Amino acid sequence: MNFTTIQIIAFIGAVAAMAIVFGLGFYEGLRKGKREAFDIGYQRGLHAHRYELTQARRDIESAKHSLTISRLNAAQALEATTAELDDCRAKLANLQTRVITEDDATQLVAMADKLSLAANVFAGMGSVDQATAARKLSITARALFDRYWHTLPVMEVEVMA
Repeated sequence: MNFTTIQIIAFIGAVAAMAIVFGLGFYEGLRKGKREAFDIGYQRGLHAHRYELTQARRDIESAKHSLTISRLNAAQALEATTAELDDCRAKLANLQTRVITEDDATQLVAMADKLSLAANVFAGMGSVDQATAARKLSITARALFDRYWHTLPVMEVEVMA
């Protein structure tokens, strides 16, 4: 899987932003916890302070676990999106190739038709040699079209939901 520079920079930026937000939240939580522990310490004594400290540590561990899960989900979503983008690019390239080859086949048919018309005009003017040469070229162009068309792979069209 190939990551573009923009995707790498965006991922690094997202991780940095998460780290900053986590750090600010952690710092604010510590400050609030200390303030509450100080207030509770006067009201309930040392036991209440230890309980609040233990609870704060549990909350921190829970937040770390949640952050890890969020990072894993983000990485999986990025990987799935990148794989889908690669598939779409491959389908687009295939369709572009198909359109170009169909245009080439259409041009061969148009040339064969014009050569056939030229053969009829030459025959009407009494130029039998030119009419015969134009008919041979028209038949050759039709044969080229048939060979060309039969070598093209059959395109399966996918209905997107």
